[in-house]
Amino acid sequence: TTGAPPGPPPPAAADKTPGLDAFTFEYRVGWPASLVLSRHALIKYQLLFRHLFHCKHVERQLSACWLSLQDAKRLGSLGGALAASHTLRQRMLHFLHNMEHYMMLEVLEPNWHVLMLRLRGAQSVDELISLHASFLDRSLKECMLRDAPLLKLLAKLLTICVIYADQTRSLSAAITAAVGEAPPLRAGAPHEERAAVRRETCRRVEQLISDRRYARNVETFGQKFDDELLALLAELRKQAHREWNLAHLLARLDFNHFWRQKQATAPAAAPSAVGE
Repeated sequence: TTGAPPGPPPPAAADKTPGLDAFTFEYRVGWPASLVLSRHALIKYQLLFRHLFHCKHVERQLSACWLSLQDAKRLGSLGGALAASHTLRQRMLHFLHNMEHYMMLEVLEPNWHVLMLRLRGAQSVDELISLHASFLDRSLKECMLRDAPLLKLLAKLLTICVIYADQTRSLSAAITAAVGEAPPLRAGAPHEERAAVRRETCRRVEQLISDRRYARNVETFGQKFDDELLALLAELRKQAHREWNLAHLLARLDFNHFWRQKQATAPAAAPSAVGE
């Protein structure tokens, strides 16, 4: 006798999804609070949380890059090889810091404050549910989670940041290993011997950076990041006349008109395939 047919296999993408990308909080709500905190409302909270969590995770990945490359500081001659990487990381962090500030302090906190004020005058459960739903819908919209063009551009920018951070961590691990393989110096070794060991270690690390084409990769990441950020700013500028909150975000990301001037002088770039 044959048994029951096996169920459908899990999606192939499920095995490749990083745990942090699928991480979210679940909250069990009992009655009567479930009238307000319905399943639909909780899904909206999860969308907001996952978006903020992902941005914060990417920020931590970029910050970890700085820490992981500190071993290379002991080799002073590598400053030029890594300068472009440090500059790109700072551009990425500036973007993320301002995105997080905008979402947390210019969207969620003011909207929550307005919700608390309006709830004081609520006369029925239906009115309470309506006010709560309005808060969630407004927060999702102003965090750009309901705008497909903006959300796609944000996803591409975050993907570029993650790939850059992964490659930088891989390089820093190889640099740390190369520095650790340097021959130990005997006590009281003369300056010439120490300088020779240092030169040899620098040579090996420079060869390692060259073999991995790290400088070329950083240049590519920088170009893609700049192109996608310019596209995001152009979309924000297009929508800012009808969404005042997007005008605030645009002002934060391009406070000194650096990107506006760069866009005016740069030739049109082909759209990037990163993250698609």
